[in-house]
Amino acid sequence: MEVALTWNLVILAVFVMLFAYNFLLGQNATLKLILSIYIAVLTSDGVAKILKEFIIDPSPGIQSLLEGSGNQFFTGLRLILFLTAMVFFAVKGAFHISVQKHDHWALRTAIHAVFAILSSTLFLSTVLIYLSGNSFVEGMMFAKEIDIYRESLLAQILIDYYQFWFSLPAIGFLVTSFLFEGKEKD
Repeated sequence: MEVALTWNLVILAVFVMLFAYNFLLGQNATLKLILSIYIAVLTSDGVAKILKEFIIDPSPGIQSLLEGSGNQFFTGLRLILFLTAMVFFAVKGAFHISVQKHDHWALRTAIHAVFAILSSTLFLSTVLIYLSGNSFVEGMMFAKEIDIYRESLLAQILIDYYQFWFSLPAIGFLVTSFLFEGKEKD
């Protein structure tokens, strides 16, 4: 039996690995990772925009070095900034997540699985957006030009509906906050 390597298979394999990793982290660390991804997205987009507007655009020397490859440079820059910021916020972030545990193990496992799926999807869609040369803050311009978009239905879904994937974990936080509503201490 021969399995053809396609972008859909690669994306699915990465998704399964990220899901398993999130499950191994535990629920609190998975939630911290989601928050770290949110902060890293805004950080990488903001820093890349600042560098572009205040350092690279006013400098004719840097522009001549980047001539013809400016989009590739900013794609790599955003991706490196995103991954670096995400790791720093997840490992050394000055915030701690502590979610109350639900009494029933099956519900705890289901909620953790949902957040593991949301974290994996958010990470994958963010990386695909950055690889397509786009920015969450600036919007979509180049997504349909990359090969993975044309060859993979999963990549199309992750890129086309990135606002949905970006907002879904926040909605999940809100919904679970009603499930784990703590009792006030007197």
